[in-house]
Amino acid sequence: MVRRKVKFQIFPSTSRGIELLCGLTTTIRTSVANVSEMIGSPDTRADQLRDLASAEAEASDLVHAVLTHLRTSYISPLPREDMYTLSRLLHETMEHLRGTGELIMNVGSTPLSERSSEQLELISQLAELASDSVQRLHNLDDLEDNWLQMLQFSKRAARTHLVWVNEISKFAKPGTIHRHQRVADHLMLTANTLRQFADHLGRVLVKES
Repeated sequence: MVRRKVKFQIFPSTSRGIELLCGLTTTIRTSVANVSEMIGSPDTRADQLRDLASAEAEASDLVHAVLTHLRTSYISPLPREDMYTLSRLLHETMEHLRGTGELIMNVGSTPLSERSSEQLELISQLAELASDSVQRLHNLDDLEDNWLQMLQFSKRAARTHLVWVNEISKFAKPGTIHRHQRVADHLMLTANTLRQFADHLGRVLVKES
């Protein structure tokens, strides 16, 4: 087995890790718009799904770049484990958005509830706060408000999900219930992953304060 030597940068950019995390949040925000377009414009769903697949591939490259950066740099705005965890949760968020797009493609002729747009708006707000948070990782003093807002939006997403599930249960056909339920659950999974991002951000704030 050949061991590859890892070259450490003596004078690395302290902002490189943050730049990569910002790239991840950008793919998420763009992908939220893609999923929203899939809901509002069924005729363009195939195109939007291709964009989601490209965004997921880009997110995978960014996570790999984060890992490489953390392994080859002495300097990081946060402990390496925290930077990796934040990048992993952002990548999982992107995976869930792409999965939601796949499910929407098979939702059938029954239109999705208005609750889907409400959930995407909340996810968009969560993504904006995540983006703002990673840009401020050099200075953690102002992040407590972001953390609190992300928790509040997450709670609203959970309530919206309950209302949506109740609406879905009133459909007559089991197949329609199943397809719509999967979309609702996957969007909730997306919001919950951003909630996990907020939870880890809170742990960072406590640990580094």
